[in-house]
Amino acid sequence: MRTVSYDEILAGLKRAGVAPGDVLLVHSALTPIGYVEGGAATVARALLEAVGPDGTLVAPAFCFAHETVDPPVIDPANDVSEMGMISEAVRNLPGAKRSIAYRHSFSAVGRHADLITDVDPYYSVFDMASSFGKLLGLNAKVLLLGVTWLNSTSHHFAEYLLQVKDRQTVEKNALLRGEDGILRPVVLTDYQPRPTATGEYYSYPHDFNRSGRMLEKLGKVTVSSVGNAVTRLHYMRDLISFLLFNYPVSYNLFAVDPGTGLPEVLPDGVTVTKEVVDGAGRPETAVWSCLRAEDVFRR
Repeated sequence: MRTVSYDEILAGLKRAGVAPGDVLLVHSALTPIGYVEGGAATVARALLEAVGPDGTLVAPAFCFAHETVDPPVIDPANDVSEMGMISEAVRNLPGAKRSIAYRHSFSAVGRHADLITDVDPYYSVFDMASSFGKLLGLNAKVLLLGVTWLNSTSHHFAEYLLQVKDRQTVEKNALLRGEDGILRPVVLTDYQPRPTATGEYYSYPHDFNRSGRMLEKLGKVTVSSVGNAVTRLHYMRDLISFLLFNYPVSYNLFAVDPGTGLPEVLPDGVTVTKEVVDGAGRPETAVWSCLRAEDVFRR
C-alpha cells in the first residue's frame, strides 16, 4: 500500500477546489485516503493550510453517546467527536473552538471560528441562528472527503428548513460542564427523527446520494481525489437552494428513487463499507468513497 504524504494531501485539496479564504465544512474519513504519514493530524493540518490564515476550517464534533445518559453531561472541552479521526484531529488543533449542543456540536478554527461556534445552545444546530445558519451566511463550501452524500449533514439542514414531516425538534435537559469545571443545568434543542409506529429510526429509506447526484449533474459539484479518497466539493448554498426549490414538487427528494426502490450508485470510484456501532450503541454502516478498494488502509 502506497504511503500518502502531507504534500500530496495538500496538493489534492487544492486540486479538489479548496482555496485560501474558504469557510470549509469537512465531512471526512481517514481510512479511504490510504496510509497517511502522521495519521489524522496530518490531514487536519493540510486542511487548515489549504484555507489559509483568512479561511476557516469547520468539522462536525457530534457526540451520540449523550443519548445514553439522562441527563447527559455535555463537556465541550473533553467530549470526543464520533465523526471520525480527522474530525477529532480538527477539534484538537491549536486555537480550535467548539459549539455547545446536545449531539450536533461543531469544531472550528480560523477567522470565523467564534462566529460559527459562539451560538445560543438552546437552538438546534440547524436553526438559522445557529451554526448551520452562520455557515450558510458565510457562503461555506462543503467537502466530502472519502465519504458519500450519505454523510451530508447539510441535507438535514434542508430538512429542518423544509419542516419535513418525519423529523422534529425536541427539548433535552442536560448538564453543561463550564470552563471552571462546574456542572450547570441547561435546556438544549435537538433535531431528531419522529418516532415511527414500527419503532424504526426512520419512517422511510433515506438516500442523500440521489439528490446529491442531481446536484452533480447540474455542474455544481467538483469531484476529485485526495490520496485514494474520492472528494466532492460544493457550496452549501447550491445544495440548500436546490433542495428548497425542488422539494415542494418532489417531496421524496430525501428518499430512495420511488421508481426503482434502490439507492443511488455514485459513478466515481468505488464504495467500501464496514459495519460499526455509534456512541449510542446503534449498529450502522460506514460507507467510504475511494478510487481503489485495495488501497483503503486496513488497521
